[in-house]
Amino acid sequence: MEFVKPLEPILIVDDVKEIRDYLIDILTNLGFEEILESNDFDSAKPLLASKKPGVVFLDIELPDTEGTQILEFVNDHHPNTHVIMCSGHNSLENVQNTWELGAKGFIAKPFNAKKVDTVLKRLELIT
Repeated sequence: MEFVKPLEPILIVDDVKEIRDYLIDILTNLGFEEILESNDFDSAKPLLASKKPGVVFLDIELPDTEGTQILEFVNDHHPNTHVIMCSGHNSLENVQNTWELGAKGFIAKPFNAKKVDTVLKRLELIT
């Protein structure tokens, strides 16, 4: 399925380079072209402001800021951006908390292309 370009650009915020690279590979194989990356909140802020991503894949646990704080910031300052939370800790409480804070999706690590594809297709339905 071809994705609609309004989901782009896509921003990946994760402190682990290998995770960012893997997600970039998946997104590229799904047909996305405008993919941005950041390893922390400080470097993500200018990208959010200047590039206005349609989707942000956001790690819950970052060294400089909790992912949930970034989620709240994005929802307050960039309400048209959809946030998909990513975490290795996929407890029910963790997932519910991110949904309550306004995340549009949740992917448990380790993820695969099928999980990424599914969550992006769901976003297309609500966009």
